[in-house]
Amino acid sequence: MCLRPIHLMLTALLILAATLPGQQAAAPGLLHDFQLPSGDELSWRAIPWRDSFAAGVLDADKADKPVLLWAMNGHPLGCT
Repeated sequence: MCLRPIHLMLTALLILAATLPGQQAAAPGLLHDFQLPSGDELSWRAIPWRDSFAAGVLDADKADKPVLLWAMNGHPLGCT
């Protein structure tokens, strides 16, 4: 199964968080805060994505900018 390494990583992370001395009393939301994305990780949301290739080509032509076409075959995590 493809998700097995993710399960192992999450289990190891939870065990590590539970075994750190004093972390539970000092910061109970430490693991939750660690999982939240930072502002830099959310910057892709500011990109004006297009839902069709034709609209992207027309907008890129007007702005004299290149177009990135991402095409792939198979599962996005490589689990085919």
